[in-house]
Amino acid sequence: MKKFWLLMSFATVLVLGACGGDSGGDSEEATDEATTEETTMEESTKEETEESTEESDSADAGDSELAQEAYQQNNCMSCHGEDLEGASGPALTDVGSRLSEDEIRTTIEEGGNGMPSGLVSDEEELDALVQWLSTQTGE
Repeated sequence: MKKFWLLMSFATVLVLGACGGDSGGDSEEATDEATTEETTMEESTKEETEESTEESDSADAGDSELAQEAYQQNNCMSCHGEDLEGASGPALTDVGSRLSEDEIRTTIEEGGNGMPSGLVSDEEELDALVQWLSTQTGE
């Protein structure tokens, strides 16, 4: 019986760890890692924003930037990867060719297949994220 509870405790820790969560820890290592990750994402966001600005007007670039920020801040990267390549969750590099905007919105709002619901609560961020993900067609 002790082995069962030990196994259940370990499984719970693994599941919760894989889902991401609040990075409110005080360790320097976590802070350094987060800072490095933010810097890397800021650089790639700047590059993507520059490319995006050339192809579209400034409002679209602002929405794309807001979407990428929402993707980073709502723990999407922990399962779908930094570059949408997938990790413990599916890759999103071609989600726009697989799902409609409504299907993407429903998945984010309601979750399913291991994805928790309600990760993006701000309506403006949700709209921007849905629009941005719908442009990810793998091309």
